[in-house]
Amino acid sequence: MMLDTNNGPRPLLKKTPQDLAHVVKVGELRPAPRPSPPPLTSARSRRHVAECWHVIFAPDETRFAWLCGTSRVLIVPWNRFKNCLLSLDNTDDEGNEIKGQVVCIDAGSPVNSAGFGSGTPESQLADPPQRQYWTRFDFSNKELVFATGHVNGRIRIWDVYTGCKLLELMDHTQAVRDLAFAPDGSLRLVSASLDRTIKVWDLRDDGNMFKTLKGHSNEIFWCCWSPNARLLASAGVGKSILVWDMVTYSLARTLTGHHHNVSACEFSPDGAILASSSWDTRVILWDPYTGVELRELCHQYPPPRPIFASGANGSWVRGVAYARNGGQTATISDDGLIRFWNLLEPEVDPSAIAQGDEEMVCCTFSPSGRVFAVGTKESRVSFYLAPKVVFSLKHLARMAVRRQVLATPNIDQLLLPAPLKTYLKYQDWV
Repeated sequence: MMLDTNNGPRPLLKKTPQDLAHVVKVGELRPAPRPSPPPLTSARSRRHVAECWHVIFAPDETRFAWLCGTSRVLIVPWNRFKNCLLSLDNTDDEGNEIKGQVVCIDAGSPVNSAGFGSGTPESQLADPPQRQYWTRFDFSNKELVFATGHVNGRIRIWDVYTGCKLLELMDHTQAVRDLAFAPDGSLRLVSASLDRTIKVWDLRDDGNMFKTLKGHSNEIFWCCWSPNARLLASAGVGKSILVWDMVTYSLARTLTGHHHNVSACEFSPDGAILASSSWDTRVILWDPYTGVELRELCHQYPPPRPIFASGANGSWVRGVAYARNGGQTATISDDGLIRFWNLLEPEVDPSAIAQGDEEMVCCTFSPSGRVFAVGTKESRVSFYLAPKVVFSLKHLARMAVRRQVLATPNIDQLLLPAPLKTYLKYQDWV
């Protein structure tokens, strides 16, 4: 429900919802009605079950994973050219067979999280692993791998094309809340759990768990890799985001600035920025290499003071996602609005909005950035056509440079004018 702009906090600073472009919903997935679950024994248990949900596109944008039931997952073919789901009956309007089919996975136990991964064949790696022993699975030859995280702490690996279970990973003692495959094709899988640990698994080595990262004092809800797979960010119950060095597998820095639990985080496509959303009504854009706050995106005006931001404020930000263009983010909030932000505009208000479903808890852009998917507690999914934005060559050049010159301290070593270095560090957005 919209916030009262007359008597209470305002959802926008300078504009009204009528002043902004309205984004169009282009599709949705709705689960069949099911019986109400039995009452849970505690509010804590209710929170963990209700809000453990994800919306996931495959890296090549050919499939979408729909967690449509307690233990049921559908892998649905996605048309990346028309930005929509392929026909669920596997035929087009003329009755011709289309490539891809719906794969139904009965996971066997309640699913909390899921993720797609893809591997690079070891023959194409610059530094292939030197193993002197036999392995049971060769995941590197598969185009896609799918993993599910479960309430009982198990992780299961599935064949994307048949729905058959290939592998089961066991080491967590509590529910697995998030899964993330390394984007470099190494088939390293990271799992974040309510047992306050992050574990790193090697699917090239039959799923061997080879590192446990400890640093969180509370449950972990979220983890994400940087595009170069050198950093990992994690967050959960608590006001801080932990950034890990995934070369040495050690804690690199702690980002502190939120006044409430951090609900999600995601790196920009060039890896230069980490965006974190929080129940304190804000999204903070960080420099992950220095820990500097670069910008804030507020969802309530005037912004609540810390004592109110740390409680029930009506505008908990549940998720944040970065588009492929690097200059656009989108957020979902308890005030019912989906906001699309053009980060290269000096305006403090979003550039477009959409009226979302009730109880939105997760969101993501498609890999191409053309579609924005939003999921709810009740396993409903809505797809929105992202606003089209044409960015300057100056911004595109900055992204290209940051992909090559990764760490912010390295910018100072470049023989460039000081204003250009400031721009490359995202301290100057426009």
